Amino acid sequence: MLETIITRQRKFEAEQAISDLQKRGFELTFPLTEFSRDGKIFDRDSYNRHTLAGNSFSSVWKAKLRKVDN
Repeated sequence: MLETIITRQRKFEAEQAISDLQKRGFELTFPLTEFSRDGKIFDRDSYNRHTLAGNSFSSVWKAKLRKVDN
């Protein structure tokens, strides 16, 4: 069996990729889910020490599909 993992930044792009693969004979094994994480951005001050410059947020949409054998 061939498994495919879809990873997209935007939900509508992931939904379109899933529908395209389902038309080609794939079935959804793991539903479309949003994964998010926080990160920190550091900068250096005049004494060359790390200082917190801010937080960064990113999220991706993932789903897993499997090829159906006929």
